[in-house]
Amino acid sequence: MTMAQTSYFAAMLTHARVLAAALIVLFFMAVGGAAFAVDAPELKTVDATGYAVISGGNTLVARDAAVNDALRKAVEQAVGLLVSSETMVQDYQVLNDNVYTKTQGYVRDYNVLREGQVQDTYQVTVHATVAMGEIRNDLDALGLLMVKVEKPRILFLITEKGLGLDNDTLRVVEGDDSEMPAAESSMKEVFLNKGFQVVDISASPDVPGGSSSGLSRDRARRIGRGLNAELVVKGKSVVTEGMRLAGSTIGSYLADISVDVIRVDDGTVLASAKGHGASRHISKTSGGVDASARAASEAADKLIEQIIAKWTRGNTVTIRIAGLADYTKTADFKNILKKNIRGVVNIYQRRFEDGTAVFDLDVKVPAQQIADDLARLPNGRIRILSTSANTIDAVMQGQ
Repeated sequence: MTMAQTSYFAAMLTHARVLAAALIVLFFMAVGGAAFAVDAPELKTVDATGYAVISGGNTLVARDAAVNDALRKAVEQAVGLLVSSETMVQDYQVLNDNVYTKTQGYVRDYNVLREGQVQDTYQVTVHATVAMGEIRNDLDALGLLMVKVEKPRILFLITEKGLGLDNDTLRVVEGDDSEMPAAESSMKEVFLNKGFQVVDISASPDVPGGSSSGLSRDRARRIGRGLNAELVVKGKSVVTEGMRLAGSTIGSYLADISVDVIRVDDGTVLASAKGHGASRHISKTSGGVDASARAASEAADKLIEQIIAKWTRGNTVTIRIAGLADYTKTADFKNILKKNIRGVVNIYQRRFEDGTAVFDLDVKVPAQQIADDLARLPNGRIRILSTSANTIDAVMQGQ
């Protein structure tokens, strides 16, 4: 091999090594970036001011105490975004013992914006980054999140298909609907443990025998409305038998479930999830039940996480307001919402037709509180016709 050929191949080898190294770096950057995207905590920045009395002229000690007071207040603000003001008062001791004492664990970092002495008090204002996800998890564990959303009533309408019951009294052909309530029972248990109120489907005359097979979304909402439920969990669970080793008495069973949470009053899909479960058992029935229960529990955890996350970040309330003499009155109503109604973050006008306008509101309070504030306006300007968990029907008067 000539010197030129040797140099050429050496250069090619170096180039290949550089390229391989670059690809490795890019791979780990991509993996690291993906991991960060999945695991990144939910953070929120808040400003809070803390105070401390200066004792014995020691401003350094007072400053530290004022910083700690400011950080605690930052955490209190974060808690206030997740639970009602009534809960913060009624369960103050629980919050103090289980949340406020863990201030340092929730605050990721902070900057001091202002500080100084005012007479015999030291004052510090901080800009703090708070881990909302961790606070939400702790509040959920304490059972305090359901209070803010007024403990919604939930109805389960789960179609379960699969292997049937392996006994002499009832045998269901694979693919037909069965009365094996494993998935529904498991989901109910998870939701009950989180503080939801579960409605019994057997009380509805609209579903003969309590079966939820073949329900449309509209029919599911109608059943839920008839049972005074705010939410309906509608979906399907399917169980199949996997491969069995030759001569083995133990079978493998797989279950998949797909479910949606639907708001009864407006049909909005609040959450959606899938779950998968597997089981090995000597009994076809027991194996199918175990797999179905595991899939349902997995899906239920995902649903509850989505529901709580949406509720604690805020809610959407739809207002239908009639009696508007002309289009300009929609601007008057928007001003009323902005200036007189607490907890309204954003206002979206959806339509105006024949003196009736429809608005969607991003809110931090229940629809009932908004309806109460509207009804208390001077001179009875707004008359409330009806309310639900997420909708308000009203009419403007005295124009």
